[in-house]
Amino acid sequence: MVDEEIKISKFQKFSYWLTETDFHSLKENLSPKGNDFFASRRAVCVPLSTEVEIGFVPPDAWGKYPFCRRPLSWYKASPFVGRILVVSSFDLDEYHFSPETVIQESDFKPPKLPDREGKLKLIEQESYQKAKPDEWENIDAEGPELHNQWLKMMGLRGVSYEELFITHCANHANFIEPTYFIVEKNEPVPYSIDKTSHICSACLEFFNIIGTRFKKKMVVPCPGAVLFAGMAANRYYEVLMP
Repeated sequence: MVDEEIKISKFQKFSYWLTETDFHSLKENLSPKGNDFFASRRAVCVPLSTEVEIGFVPPDAWGKYPFCRRPLSWYKASPFVGRILVVSSFDLDEYHFSPETVIQESDFKPPKLPDREGKLKLIEQESYQKAKPDEWENIDAEGPELHNQWLKMMGLRGVSYEELFITHCANHANFIEPTYFIVEKNEPVPYSIDKTSHICSACLEFFNIIGTRFKKKMVVPCPGAVLFAGMAANRYYEVLMP
């Protein structure tokens, strides 16, 4: 299901990491204008939906959804821990907030993708090994039942979760120290290294938890972003740091 390419209308989202004080100030400014904040307390990608004009993810929501609990350990190890994530369909510049990222649709096609050996080389990089949270790679703690549910939901046969996890790790590693990238304005632009069904926790790249040092990233949504936010499977989205 998530491997079917979907035609989508124009898409643009602005993400912000706010302190509690700034968040309440923003709500006070927007509420009189009839802007209702959607609270995402389970899957953090829901505010990316075009049906949500402005939404937020409170700090205690990260890791509540069973399939995302371990992947979102990256949030706990990030500089944004404790902050409130706001995702809006409109720029909040008039309220004096600068976006962390601007996410929009793209027609990008990757020039090259790694094979299994290439993925293992990405994982072996010291930069990835130093950045990864311990919880992220502790897949045994989840148990085979959850992994089998994931594989079934993705329609993946003939592959173990352990093998799939190689791609999950390598994809994040490529946004930490990219081997697979294009060059624009003399700067590297890393991109996702596989299709939606093989990607995990793309929200980490969408919201700049991973890949902060790059002004631009090309990101394929993970299954959660397709299922919960209606993003297009197997399509690259441009993630800009203004």
